[in-house]
Amino acid sequence: MIDKKLFLDKNKTVIFGIFENPDQFLSTVGKVHSKGLDIIDCYSPFPIHGIEKAMGLKRSLLPVGAFLAGLLGFIGAGTLQWYTMSYDWPIVIGNKPSFGVSYVPVWFEGTILFTAFGIAILFFIRNKMLHGKMPSERIDMRQTDDRMIVAIASDNPAIDKEELTNLLFDGGAVEVKERTNHGYEDFTDANITK
Repeated sequence: MIDKKLFLDKNKTVIFGIFENPDQFLSTVGKVHSKGLDIIDCYSPFPIHGIEKAMGLKRSLLPVGAFLAGLLGFIGAGTLQWYTMSYDWPIVIGNKPSFGVSYVPVWFEGTILFTAFGIAILFFIRNKMLHGKMPSERIDMRQTDDRMIVAIASDNPAIDKEELTNLLFDGGAVEVKERTNHGYEDFTDANITK
């Protein structure tokens, strides 16, 4: 789900709208996206249904990855059984053929195993949550408790920051912050109040 544009540190100036009400948050995110502004990401302590559509994100390709991982498990399990029963250690049990219904349990388990591990690995790679990665900075101490936050890139000089701030406050934001980041050393946080 993470796009290249959804990387907070690549933007020099970011405006954060902090909300208490999820319905107002969802509505405002839709309005911000409809104005053509670049939404970097939305942060919420709980799932908000419809936020992907409001942000204008495309459908995730994770189900395709899950299918391909399962297909790899299916083919791998079948190949392993065929190789062991036909070439490596052929055993005829009860005069039954080496290929048949007896493959089904191993096919099933191989498919499930590869799908489960494949989807977990793809999820962590796609979301850049690899081992050793430092967590991103906390925008607001309440973002994991009861606040929803929308991060909007405001590097473009054509963006009217005052109009954007008014849009956020009119949409129900309780607070609007602006972060200016000129490298990692110079970090300023400005609160904007209405």
